Amino acid sequence: MHRMKILGLIALSLASLIIGILIGHFAIIPPQLSWLRKMSKDGDLKYSKQLHQEIQAEEIHKNLQFFSRRPHIAGSLQDEEVLVNYIHNTWKSSLDGSKIYNYTVLLSYPNASDPNYVAILSPDGVESDISDKVEKILSPDQNDSTVVNPFNAYSPPGVIVGDPVYVNYGTVEDFQYLTRNLSMNLTGTVAIARYGKIFRGDKVNNAGNFGCTGVILYSDPADYVVGSLDRVYPVDWWLPGTGAQRGTVLISDGDPRTPFYPSTDSAFFLDEKDIKLPKIPVTPIGYNDAVKYLSKLSGNEVPNAWKGNLDITYRVGPGFASPYEASKIKLYVKTYNEPKTIRNVFGFIEGQYEPDRYVVLGNHRDAWVFGAIDPSSGTATMMELSRALSKLLQKGWRPRRSILLCSWGAEEYGLIGSTENIEEMGKVLGSRAVAYLNVDLALAGNSTLRALATPILHQLLFEAAKKVENPNPDEIKAGRKTVYDTWVKSLPSSHDPNVPRVGELGSGSDYAPFLQIIGVSSADVRYNYDPKYSLSSYPMYHSVYETVDLVSRLMDRGFYYHQAVARIWGEMALRLADDVILQFDCVQYAETLHRIVKDVQTSYGPKLLEHNINLNSVKKAADEFLEAAKALQSRIEKINRENPLEVRKINDQLMQLERAFIDPLGVTGNLHYRHVIYAPNEHNLYAASSFPGLASAMFDIENDPDQERRWQQVKKEISVIAYTITSAASTIQDPSNIGGGSTEH
Repeated sequence: MHRMKILGLIALSLASLIIGILIGHFAIIPPQLSWLRKMSKDGDLKYSKQLHQEIQAEEIHKNLQFFSRRPHIAGSLQDEEVLVNYIHNTWKSSLDGSKIYNYTVLLSYPNASDPNYVAILSPDGVESDISDKVEKILSPDQNDSTVVNPFNAYSPPGVIVGDPVYVNYGTVEDFQYLTRNLSMNLTGTVAIARYGKIFRGDKVNNAGNFGCTGVILYSDPADYVVGSLDRVYPVDWWLPGTGAQRGTVLISDGDPRTPFYPSTDSAFFLDEKDIKLPKIPVTPIGYNDAVKYLSKLSGNEVPNAWKGNLDITYRVGPGFASPYEASKIKLYVKTYNEPKTIRNVFGFIEGQYEPDRYVVLGNHRDAWVFGAIDPSSGTATMMELSRALSKLLQKGWRPRRSILLCSWGAEEYGLIGSTENIEEMGKVLGSRAVAYLNVDLALAGNSTLRALATPILHQLLFEAAKKVENPNPDEIKAGRKTVYDTWVKSLPSSHDPNVPRVGELGSGSDYAPFLQIIGVSSADVRYNYDPKYSLSSYPMYHSVYETVDLVSRLMDRGFYYHQAVARIWGEMALRLADDVILQFDCVQYAETLHRIVKDVQTSYGPKLLEHNINLNSVKKAADEFLEAAKALQSRIEKINRENPLEVRKINDQLMQLERAFIDPLGVTGNLHYRHVIYAPNEHNLYAASSFPGLASAMFDIENDPDQERRWQQVKKEISVIAYTITSAASTIQDPSNIGGGSTEH
């Protein structure tokens, strides 16, 4: 018995020793597994501070001088060789690598030896009041032989003669006013439309649909000048009367010859006669020329909302008043299309622990002329951010996830570079891209930040802006020390004045293919002009006057606003690349969906009720989504960060959520736009619509002769919305509970 006790004690001691060894073994991560502990911690915040310090305003200034010293339209030697090689070589030497992607696409140019113009044509064939064929040079840095004269890309060539008619902004509603309220027949007329409110391509498309044979576009001072016309550039930053806005009028994205497929060497290219291009000639002019034609129009005076700020009596036409009543307006367009090679450049920083997850940053490179604002303010900022990131690499930083920096080609022609890239690499980026952060232009003004984003990124935007010093010393003196402070003061949200307004994403820049085709959460940021100005865009938009002189002398003398944008951009990238758990806010998305449903109910509810239709299924789906979002947030708060599989599972749910809102059949059948919650407005490519399919179905529905078909479409769109939101909710539920505990079949 005594012997048994001794043996028992020995066994107990051995067991205790073994247990102790095992506890020690598992409690202390062995050296060979120290990476597990490292990868369970967020990136060191010291690198955030170092990045902010490293980003230098003067370096951005130098970059801008380089990128905008010569015109660099897409397809030109300056853009596709000089700038591409510079970016590629810079990233190749300072980052982990760089690659160039080539695409052969259809571009469009004016005839340099036979410029476009507008004139009044008398009955005996004499031309008068001929518009300027080139923009007047107002500063030495605009004098360059490679400046492309004003034109609208993809306009067909033609010589059009007809009665002029003023169509305001050229919206569908404007044309309906002329044809319905004034009973005007627009067949064979030439529309004169002012820039603003909607995408220029939609103006041309609307004009063609209502029977016009040509379009003249101009920038009215009401939309591009504040104050006296004597205080325009070069005195101030307002558009002079000689400025003309270039721009594409193509209403689809990507190379029109290869829809939905990349324009690579193996591509099948449609013949130009088989692709959807604008049908009627169009050209832009300055307001000094526009007044020559608008001041002579006959017809009724326009409504007050149609009046611009030219010193004339605005009339609708059609035709000229005495003594020009027998004269016509002549539109002379010699624009032509030509296949060209365009290039995208990718810079790459490899992630340490999740190299197959990509945080993507992008800016387009091509400009209509010098492009010191659009896009080179963004390009200069991106190059400085990449330099600062390379300095962090030299100091030992290595992001958790990979970072891609993208210089897109031919964005101005219809997001061609980015769209072709998504069409080529969609299967890779569609499964691996964490988010896309776009800076088309860093600076459109110096008043406040302006941001567009999907709701899941709102909180990340706010936190980044709170960490960036206010570039305006007057704002700092007023107690607003950060970019966020001025942002929330200047642009408070309509639903919560304690947070800034974040706009919705339409199709105005390279975020569109990421969001609309592959469902990647996206954001676009810039510094903007004072929101109290009722401008259609920054005044010099797409004109020859968009130069370094304009930016450095009149908009951002110290380049501190550019610097602030670079810091916000970099801060967002660092958080997405370095944080263990992605800073994606599903609850914010859910609350936004509830607000959208409420707004739709307010707008359409009474009309729906007249047809025994309601939004109950959508409301129920939004409730389910909110419940799932809150449950996911609760799981995130309790997660074991040292379990890499658990971390990966949560992050995949967060990252993939945006994909769940993609309808593979497209919104109302348009395969370019597939996001059921946010997509471009059917009648304005630049603007976003919430529940775009339903908005399209409800537009002008009371005037459709086929009422049954339209209301059936409304029912279908409501069904699609409810199904999509419910499906999205299922993607963020606990994967182990996908069946909800039910065993029924």
